[in-house]
Amino acid sequence: MNNLPALVGASFTAFFGILAIVKPYLMAKIVGVFPKGPRGVSELRAVYGGWMLGLGGYAIWSQSESVFYCLGIGWAMAAFFRVISFFVDESYSLRNLRMVLYEVFFAVLFLIKI
Repeated sequence: MNNLPALVGASFTAFFGILAIVKPYLMAKIVGVFPKGPRGVSELRAVYGGWMLGLGGYAIWSQSESVFYCLGIGWAMAAFFRVISFFVDESYSLRNLRMVLYEVFFAVLFLIKI
């Protein structure tokens, strides 16, 4: 384990993927989306589930610094554009601010070097 913080971040990323696959309605509630019919549930399982499980799982398996950085930039961009959305979409709320803090936290886990 060369980079424990990045492995923690990858583990949580993979965990969120597993959660979305196993409990898509719970993930929908967490992120504030509402699936419309079976296709919407499938989208949750595929994107929030398979995508995040694949990224986090591969990062754990590969131990690649480049993959860790890619995930860090991904989480950082999620936080950045959520903040942009505060202004463009008038989406500011304490819950949305909390999501920004989580996203920044995960970005830092991937991007710091110890």
